[in-house]
Amino acid sequence: MTLRENGNEKENKNRNKNENKKNRLHIFPRKLTAKEIALGGVMAAVMAVAAFIPVTVVAGVGKVISAAVMLEPLIGVILGPVLGMYAAAAGAFAGQILAPQGAIFGLLTFIPPTVGATAAGMVAHKRWKAGSLVMGAVILLWYSTSIGRQLYYYPYMPLLFLGLVLLFRNNLGEWIHVKYNEVLGFKGKGIGILIAGLSVFIIAYSGISVITDEVYGLGVIMGAVALILLLLSITKDDLQLKKGSAFTFAAAGVVLFITALQPDYLIFMLTLIFMGITFVLLALILLEYYSRYELFLFSLVVSGVFGVIVMLQAGEILILQILSSGLIIAGVFLFVLVHAHHKDSFEKWSGIAVFAGGVLGVLQRILLLSSDSQLIKRELVHLESLPFLTTISGKEIEISSVLDFYTKKVFIIYSEHIGWFLVFIALMVVGISLFLNVSVEKLAVAYFVISGFAVLSDLMIGNFLAIHVLDLSAGIFKAFLFIYPVERMFMAFFATIFGVGVIIPLKKFGIINLIRR
Repeated sequence: MTLRENGNEKENKNRNKNENKKNRLHIFPRKLTAKEIALGGVMAAVMAVAAFIPVTVVAGVGKVISAAVMLEPLIGVILGPVLGMYAAAAGAFAGQILAPQGAIFGLLTFIPPTVGATAAGMVAHKRWKAGSLVMGAVILLWYSTSIGRQLYYYPYMPLLFLGLVLLFRNNLGEWIHVKYNEVLGFKGKGIGILIAGLSVFIIAYSGISVITDEVYGLGVIMGAVALILLLLSITKDDLQLKKGSAFTFAAAGVVLFITALQPDYLIFMLTLIFMGITFVLLALILLEYYSRYELFLFSLVVSGVFGVIVMLQAGEILILQILSSGLIIAGVFLFVLVHAHHKDSFEKWSGIAVFAGGVLGVLQRILLLSSDSQLIKRELVHLESLPFLTTISGKEIEISSVLDFYTKKVFIIYSEHIGWFLVFIALMVVGISLFLNVSVEKLAVAYFVISGFAVLSDLMIGNFLAIHVLDLSAGIFKAFLFIYPVERMFMAFFATIFGVGVIIPLKKFGIINLIRR
């Protein structure tokens, strides 16, 4: 190596060191541009308006949590930690005056969303150390109270997301701030999210099947396992996983055939039979013993039609769920045509159908989650009247203890919702990748981690204020030990869907580049 090359290398190292030092020290910008201030005002106004939209009721207080909490990550990501903090504080302060039904802590209500937006901005803009300190500080505030020391295990979810931020500390800022043309190059296309959703669904549905004695549940669970193996074989290009998927699909089909003899309801029996035929045909196609897709597509559509009839004849008609199922089946149908018969013109429509099915599925899950959460909250308040009867998946079960209630109902219900949300979000990502040739998996993962970090920072500072301002007892926090953090996870889900939907167009048209911090 020549002296000149040595000198250039040292110069580059010094330059990089100075830039890193500059980035570490300049958390606070020296000067804001007019565009940044104007955008900050717009985001503050949006947050104030969002205060009018209730999301959930705070038990025992008579107040509501508004949709403004789901804007915290977006404000932090777009505006950065400092301008985001100002915008969130201004918007939340105005919102608590304009919409007093959400002013849980009176004039102090603006503090939690300000902390949440600041934490999101720090993590999203490569200030993960400062962001971790914020989360650590609000957790320490919890432990500074007697209730916090009594319920020392309460911050399990904030600690989990603090760990995720530390784990992905070098990736979150990169994944969030990639340019639009770099988003086009991402790989994965929702498969990882879909695998996670199916895994959670299997856990939840296994519990439901055991508790309610659903004999056909084993076939559905085996079908989900087979689909996971198939997705893994695609990502890893593993022939053995593909064969394992095929044999599991075949076994699931046989189980569905056997269990189809049990129900007295003819339409439901036909649904199970055609679903079993679909699984067996897919297994034969994967093993390359059968090459014609027509019969597979026919059985898929027929099982979907019978399934829709079953839903229509159920006691509660879920229109969005029916439409979602129909669109997803149509998307799969078109996708098979694209790859089996090289109908490339159908790929875009396949993506649109799958994306629309995912959106409608998420909307239906929001409604079901809201209904289930309200029922669970009412039952939690009356846990002293044990034992009592409740329902899960349409069947009555007896609850004899608090542990019984959490294991038999709360955990299973929320796990089922989480699983379905992940599945529908994955379908939206897959749909986007098909009709826009854009994969947002890494962007979505980064945004979800940042969203969870923000709303849980908000929750912990809110808990501290609830103890001192509202004088809440330890009993309330103990009763809602699982409910409050999990509700925040669903808020993070919704915030991710909304935020990614906003950020992608901003990236495409270059508007996101207005913000330098």
